[in-house]
Amino acid sequence: MELEYKAHPTNCGKRIGIELSKRSIILKNEVMEKEVAPLVYIIWRKCNGSNSVEDILEYVVQRTKKSREFVENVVFEILEDLKATSFVIY
Repeated sequence: MELEYKAHPTNCGKRIGIELSKRSIILKNEVMEKEVAPLVYIIWRKCNGSNSVEDILEYVVQRTKKSREFVENVVFEILEDLKATSFVIY
C-alpha cells in the first residue's frame, strides 16, 4: 500500500488499558481489542485527523533520532496494520 503523505488519518476506538508487565497498551474498537507497543500507540494517538502522514513521520523521526528511511518503513507498516484492523481510517 502506498500511503499518501498529505493524508490525514483518524484513529478509531479507544484505549482501555495498559499491560505494564508486557509494556503494551490495549486498544478497543467496535470489531476487536488489540494489544500494541508504545510506538504503535503514539502513532495511533497522532492519527487525530489534523496530523498528516508527513507530520507523523517527522514527529517519529524527531523523537527516535532514527533515519527518515528507517522511520518511514516502520510507520507505514504500523499505519497499514492499524487500517487493516479498523483502528485508523483515511
